[in-house]
Amino acid sequence: MIVNITGTGLDDAMTAAAALPGGLEVWRRLRDGSEPFLVVPGRTGLEWGVDNRVKDAPNRARLKLFVPEGRTDLAVLVAFKISQVAWSHDRYAYGVWEIPLTDGRAVLDPAHLEAWIAFQVSGFHPERRPPTLIRQISYDIPE
Repeated sequence: MIVNITGTGLDDAMTAAAALPGGLEVWRRLRDGSEPFLVVPGRTGLEWGVDNRVKDAPNRARLKLFVPEGRTDLAVLVAFKISQVAWSHDRYAYGVWEIPLTDGRAVLDPAHLEAWIAFQVSGFHPERRPPTLIRQISYDIPE
């Protein structure tokens, strides 16, 4: 369930998700899931966190779905952690899932999406790493 935005903000975030290949599938999973998801409005793509604790600390794991600049054949789900320093924009990327596009559409395997969400909920525990995770990132991750 998405716990942090309602009303107009929710509509705007859903519209942004709908503009992304695979975005509506991800949106529905966030909306309908039992985990407390925190959508980050005003970002490029669709970015979200989980409102849970890992090892007695807030979970800093974030996932972001976006299309890399200049690419028409690929959508990307990137796993990263936000900085512990409030003013910092530094991010530590754990890897990506490259999702091929066909005619501008992404086909998301629900099992792979579930694996990525489980990885995020765990705070990116190494034993939960999804099989589609690639560590090599050859494009910029937008804000």
